[in-house]
Amino acid sequence: MEIGDFSIFYILYILLAIGLSIQLLLDNKTPQSTFAWILAIFLIPYVGAVIYLMGGLNWRRRKIVQIRPEEVFGEHMRSLLDVQTSQIADSYSGIGSDITKILTITMKTGNAIVTQDNLMDVFHRGEDKFEQLFIDLEQAQKSIHVEYFIFRDDEVGNRIIDILERKAKEGLEVRMLVDGAGSRPTLSRKTRRRLRRGPIEFRNFLDPANIVSAWLINYSMHRKIVVIDGEIAYTGGMNIGKEYIDGQPRFESWRDTHLRFSAGGVVFLLQAVFIADWVNSGGQVEEYRDYLETARSRSAAVDDSYRYSVQMLCSGPDSQWYSIHKLYLTMVANANKKVLIQSPYFVPDESIAATMETAALSGVEIALMMTGKPDKWIPFWVAHTFYEPLLKAGVRIFLYEAGFFHVKAMIIDDLLVTTGSCNMDQRSFFLDYELNVVVYDQKFACEMTTQFEKDLKSCREVTLEDYQAISRAQKFRNSVFRTIAPLL
Repeated sequence: MEIGDFSIFYILYILLAIGLSIQLLLDNKTPQSTFAWILAIFLIPYVGAVIYLMGGLNWRRRKIVQIRPEEVFGEHMRSLLDVQTSQIADSYSGIGSDITKILTITMKTGNAIVTQDNLMDVFHRGEDKFEQLFIDLEQAQKSIHVEYFIFRDDEVGNRIIDILERKAKEGLEVRMLVDGAGSRPTLSRKTRRRLRRGPIEFRNFLDPANIVSAWLINYSMHRKIVVIDGEIAYTGGMNIGKEYIDGQPRFESWRDTHLRFSAGGVVFLLQAVFIADWVNSGGQVEEYRDYLETARSRSAAVDDSYRYSVQMLCSGPDSQWYSIHKLYLTMVANANKKVLIQSPYFVPDESIAATMETAALSGVEIALMMTGKPDKWIPFWVAHTFYEPLLKAGVRIFLYEAGFFHVKAMIIDDLLVTTGSCNMDQRSFFLDYELNVVVYDQKFACEMTTQFEKDLKSCREVTLEDYQAISRAQKFRNSVFRTIAPLL
């Protein structure tokens, strides 16, 4: 009887495997990817199919979420996008056609309008970011919207929750959204009960405890957004937790970058992204398009403050173009002098790696800085498998060793910068919901370059000799884990 039951289940699995294989072929992935997934499905019964369903489906043909912010921007701001696209060549001809290409691809793939009225501050330390955030939260008058991949209920997180609860009791609209998987281990049951029962509107993005969304646990909301009164907004690389201030308990320090916008169109675009993610998490919002209309028409008051030209770019597993991935590719390919890359993890796809090698071989100075003290060992090991061809092409690689390094930024030719939530890895490019801004400003680019040079003082450079000294056993281990690079 058991054997018969087993045979029935096995036959059903074979039928499922055949169906998934047909789906793989119809998705038209690369031959290597298609072959690898089919092997996994047939050679690792049950487990292979589960892994594919969790991380291998081509979601560009489907939809995980109800609202994709980039699609709504395209629908609601089409006239403005068309005008800006037609004006780009003339407006930026003095800077160069390479910048024009970057502006154009972000508009076409992410419907990213250019906002030119932004007041912006940059934080390179968690202590500075949270100090200002506490002040802004305390001064809120109308609304507070908070969205994070990781929200830790330590002394920093609890202080924020205390402020949010007090403000909600005062009558403000207070909404808090966290990633269902990312914050599952960092918010205790006690804190979750407090959030659900209290005055704060609280939701999870793709909650793993929900039977409907649990199987989508591999697709995370990796964005970090705070919008206060629709007038001040934060975004960047920092989540909520004390470790972003002092690195404890695992690291002696933590290096990160975050941005604060106190005026300008980006504030309202970030507000619209939050509202979209809120709706996608089951929240109710009637005025969603009002935020978009405000973003489209808003122009900050004219004063003597220095203003930044900024685009905001969203991407996710069900995005049509994987716009941040294409942004990174275009930036590297169109750099004329130098490319400075900072990312805690480095697990690129073949196109990114090949573009970096090609740029370096053509004479462009390329420097990659990543963490030398990992929080996750497998991505760190896999990064080593990309070192040899990059080093041979002339790319310089630096490991930051003064603590954990969590910065996500790229600077090209001291002309423009992109920074935000996106790591230089396949998970961020293709599996997670990410948000980056692109700042077209030489002053800011030079400021970020100066910070890069400061970070170099805490780095160890990796040479070709260092890579060749790695044992064969370690190289084999690293290469084995590279086979699951898309899931890291």
